[in-house]
Amino acid sequence: MKNFLTIDVEDWFHILDDPAVPAFASWPGLESRLQCNMERILAILDEHKVKATMFWLGWAAEKHPALLRRCADAGHEIASHGYRHILAYEAGRENFREDIRRGKKVIEDITGTAVSGFRTAGFGTTSGTPWLFDEIRAAGFVYDSSVFPAKRGHGGITDFKVVPHEIMTSSGALLEIPQSVVEVFGKRVSFFGGGYLRIAPVFLIRWGIGKLQEANLPLVVYVHPREVDPEHPRLPLKLHRRFKSYVNLSSTVPKLRWLCENYKFGLMKDFRLAPGEWKRL
Repeated sequence: MKNFLTIDVEDWFHILDDPAVPAFASWPGLESRLQCNMERILAILDEHKVKATMFWLGWAAEKHPALLRRCADAGHEIASHGYRHILAYEAGRENFREDIRRGKKVIEDITGTAVSGFRTAGFGTTSGTPWLFDEIRAAGFVYDSSVFPAKRGHGGITDFKVVPHEIMTSSGALLEIPQSVVEVFGKRVSFFGGGYLRIAPVFLIRWGIGKLQEANLPLVVYVHPREVDPEHPRLPLKLHRRFKSYVNLSSTVPKLRWLCENYKFGLMKDFRLAPGEWKRL
C-alpha cells in the first residue's frame, strides 16, 4: 500500500461548525495568508522531493490562480475540495452537486488539466448522506477521499471500511481512499492529520503508522496551510472549536518535515487496487 501526503488548500478563515466563522460574502475583504503558507509548504516538499495531493478549494483557486498553476507545475496533484467549503449534510444534495461541479470546473479552467480526485469539506460524509458518492462520481471524479471512518465532530462514519475500495454508484465505480485510523482500546482513532496530528506526540504517530503498515493499509496524512502559520489571525470560536483549530500549531512544520524525511509518499491519482481486490473487502 502507498502513503499519501495531502494538503487541503484553504485559508485561515475556512473553518467549519461555528457561528464565528465569516460568511461567504465577507471572504473577499479578509486578509489572505494562503500564498505565504503554501510557499512554506512547497519549500518543505521540494526540499525532501515529496509530491503531495492538493485538494484545492475552488474559491481559493480563483483568488490565487498563479499559485495553483505553480503547484501543478511542481508535479503535485491538483484535486478538488469543492468551491465554498460547505458541509454536505447541511447543504443538501442539490447545493452540494452545484458546489462540487463549480469547484471542479474552476480548477480545470485554470490548470487546463482534468481533475480526478475530490475531498469534501471537513470529511463531512455521514450515514445521512447516502447520495454523496453518486453525486461525486456523476460530477466526473474518479476517486474520493472524503470519509473519516471514525467518530468526529462533524462527519464521520464509524462502521465504514478502513481499506481503500470501490463504491458502485449509479454513474459507475468510485474509488474511496478513507482517512487513516487505527484501533486503540477497541476504538478507531487518527493521529495523522489536522488537530489529531498536532496533538499527538511523534512516538504515537510512529506507532500508529506501524500499525497501518502491519495491516497493509496506506498512511493518509492531511494538513491545512493555516496549520504551518502559528501567527495567523484567530476567530472568536467556541472553546472546543478554538482548541481543535489552534492547539499546538507550532508542531506542524517539524512533524511535516519528520514525515517527509521518514516515509515515502505517492499521488492519489496513481493509486490502483489489485484486480478484483475491492470485491474481497
